[in-house]
Amino acid sequence: MRKSVHHAIVFPVKRRPRLRAGGARPAKPAPLKVHSIDKYDFPAGKGYFFDTNIWLYIYGPIGWPDQLSDAYSRALKAIRNSEGTIYINCMIISEFINAFSRIEFKQQTEFTRFKEFRNSLAFRAIAQEIAYNVRKILKSTLACDPELQAIDLPEVMDLFEQGKYDFNDLLFAQICRAKDMVFVTHDKDFSELGVEILTANERLMDAGKK
Repeated sequence: MRKSVHHAIVFPVKRRPRLRAGGARPAKPAPLKVHSIDKYDFPAGKGYFFDTNIWLYIYGPIGWPDQLSDAYSRALKAIRNSEGTIYINCMIISEFINAFSRIEFKQQTEFTRFKEFRNSLAFRAIAQEIAYNVRKILKSTLACDPELQAIDLPEVMDLFEQGKYDFNDLLFAQICRAKDMVFVTHDKDFSELGVEILTANERLMDAGKK
């Protein structure tokens, strides 16, 4: 039996006019809505994009402090029951793998350098565990890897040069705005990126009320 292939679905993102050198910077987008994960009603057929930290809460290393894993695991189940769609892209998978690996590296005492640990026999079992969890993620998601030309890189770089935002975070925000997806995250940095947010982070909920 042939293995199933996880096909990437490419969503075009509406481009905006390029800024001329020395032109006005875009205004900082205001947050749309921040929903409490405990009070959210999970409307039927809604689209969601899970941040890397959410996948770590659900499928991260056992030894990682994950007191919020139950809340986000319940949200995953509620989305499935509501026939909602959870999207993923290669950047999220890459961040999940790298974060999972480094958490495991910090919990061991045999190696002092990450690359030495990653190339060791001890890492092989961890790599297998990571691959197992990524496969579980893929079973619950659809791919939405955008083509690079579909991303408004001039706008992204205008925001990135302020020194306040992670580059991948800016790309995730553009994807969510373009496809009207709810961004599920525990990261407070997204309170200023103009996306609709679902979270268990009280500080993030407070920021959305301001």
